[in-house]
Amino acid sequence: PVLDIPDFQVDAGHQVCLVGGSGSGKTTFLNTLAGIVVPTAGRVLFDDTDVARLTEARRDRFRARHVGYVFQTFNLLQGLTALENVALPARFAGVRRAAARARAAELLDRVGLSHRAGARPGTLSVGEQQRVAIARAVINRPTVVLADEPTANLDVDNGDQVLSMLKEAASEAESVLLLVTHEPRVQEHFEDVRELGELGS
Repeated sequence: PVLDIPDFQVDAGHQVCLVGGSGSGKTTFLNTLAGIVVPTAGRVLFDDTDVARLTEARRDRFRARHVGYVFQTFNLLQGLTALENVALPARFAGVRRAAARARAAELLDRVGLSHRAGARPGTLSVGEQQRVAIARAVINRPTVVLADEPTANLDVDNGDQVLSMLKEAASEAESVLLLVTHEPRVQEHFEDVRELGELGS
């Protein structure tokens, strides 16, 4: 099996750093929690909702409302502005356009990018793109924020800034933050650090 995790539980508002080497299944684990990948056995529970048993359409809706995802490669839509990228998950969750854009503008201001709201991803620096991705991940005040190696493409200074913003944004939204990494310096930002291979053992 790619992953075999007998049991893993995180309480509301808690922040966890999961560590593991390349190929250990970190991204697969996050994708399973997000409902992007369906496990061959077992359950993925958000309170009483078993995400693994939802239809694909219902998983998509559930993810839009309850999961914020910061991808290692950002996954920003190149044809949209920074503001539109941040607002998109809110629109998927049924928020009206004006309210979604207002919330997106507020978040871009919070991560220091209000002056870049109209810029497209291709004109943003790597650090700016990652800050847009963080704003997008927390726009719906999700139950859980998942972050896949969010500093892998950043230098030390930008990486530390992004980690601080991510932790602060998750804390303000009272979201669980589950971040995976293989970088020792990232682990230093967390009180709760766990090895992926030891979960549930």
